[in-house]
Amino acid sequence: MGSRTSRVKHTEWDLDRLAQTSGLSRSEIDRLYTDFNQAAGRDGVLHMGDFIQLYARIPGIQMHDTGRMKEQASRIFRTFDRDNTNTLSFDEFLNVIVLVNNTIPQYDRLEYLIRQNNAHKQNKMDGMISAQYGHQILRRACDYNDSPAGKEHFYWKQIDPQNRGYVTQEEFVNFISRHPDFNRK
Repeated sequence: MGSRTSRVKHTEWDLDRLAQTSGLSRSEIDRLYTDFNQAAGRDGVLHMGDFIQLYARIPGIQMHDTGRMKEQASRIFRTFDRDNTNTLSFDEFLNVIVLVNNTIPQYDRLEYLIRQNNAHKQNKMDGMISAQYGHQILRRACDYNDSPAGKEHFYWKQIDPQNRGYVTQEEFVNFISRHPDFNRK
């Protein structure tokens, strides 16, 4: 949810919070890291085919319809390939793990992903989502939910009707977690 270079690396993530938010134990996260590295090979990133195979092994992903699973995996891959390189880093892969865990409330998953991927979290707008970052997140949420390009602007105007250029993280997460367009199965 931002360019690959501007995001916090997985080695800096709060692994206890990641375990809580992903529903995975730290040992399962370590196993996924090992599986990721084996699938990624020397370049250290997953390509689409490798991702689809690894996606099927993520705990909690149990689809009996292989075609639907591949379609969903492809959509998720495109959503988290932030820099459009047709590859996923481990950091991007961790975002997938958090997103797809439906045993954790959506509000908690969104709040975690937004906080974790906010490259500007050290600035004076602590607890706020800028219009720029909000549009990035909304664009990815639209990609994930197959919404048409440009709809993120429509959603942002609903979140920020006063046109302040920022909203609180709570306002933002509440909007996404409650809006029917972002809550389709």
